Amino acid sequence: MLQAFRKIYGEEGVRGIWKGHLAGQVMSITYAVVQFWSYEQLRHAAHQSPFFSEHMNYSYFICGGIAGCCGTICAQPFDVIRTRVVAADPDSRTSKLRPVSGAFRVFRNEGFRGISSGLMLTLLQIYPLVGANFLFYKIFNQMIVQLGEYITDVPNPKHTIPGPLLFLSAGLSGVISKMLIYPADVIKKRSMLHHFEGDRKSFGRNPQCRSVRQCIVNTMKHEGVAGFYKGMLPTLYKSGVMSACYFTVYDYYNHYVTHSYQRYERSRQKEQDEKKRNKKAKAKDKKSSTF
Repeated sequence: MLQAFRKIYGEEGVRGIWKGHLAGQVMSITYAVVQFWSYEQLRHAAHQSPFFSEHMNYSYFICGGIAGCCGTICAQPFDVIRTRVVAADPDSRTSKLRPVSGAFRVFRNEGFRGISSGLMLTLLQIYPLVGANFLFYKIFNQMIVQLGEYITDVPNPKHTIPGPLLFLSAGLSGVISKMLIYPADVIKKRSMLHHFEGDRKSFGRNPQCRSVRQCIVNTMKHEGVAGFYKGMLPTLYKSGVMSACYFTVYDYYNHYVTHSYQRYERSRQKEQDEKKRNKKAKAKDKKSSTF
């Protein structure tokens, strides 16, 4: 990882290290907002089912996986642009693509197939990835709560967890879930690059990946099993940090904003119901007194 960092800095300078950053940020924000919003809606719906209420781990995995797919579909155009900007030669037109205008340009020149390049494989790997991410995160949090109660001998009915432990739990869940599906991520990235091999001449041999099957066969033929794990260390580092930030912010937002607002709404609804009952009782008393 340090060798790659030094090489990129030596060939392209500071800008090379941040290539594709803008498209990556747009993709991350779009993905995170859609994913966590979808998860909350799906989780609420799942709680209405007796089966999922009794089998919460199934709920975490299934709802998380579907939410991840929703976020991926919405963020896919920006993922395509980011991948092309990062992988293209520094002086090529592709390296200068912007998130929104670049997405329109790819769609205009290559159609839906170009802008959704690698989408099916992404969905196949994102479902177990995000499902496992949510599942491991919830399991780790349950372990932290139980361990805290055991050590302090103090019950924790609200399952309150300190921020640093939330961060650690989310980071570990991100790393473990990414390790499980990393080969699929390599195939996905390579399948997204074959559309612009002409803009990657300075990168040496480009793997032939015009289909998933061809990509798997060629990777195995030329690089062996190790080819499916190329670049895993920086990817795991990125996945761990991103998951830690996403889930920690998500939990804090839920605790201090969403749940507070829900408690306020319940209190408000309770007051309104109490006023209606009092009003009906007064009307009933007034009616009975007239007789």
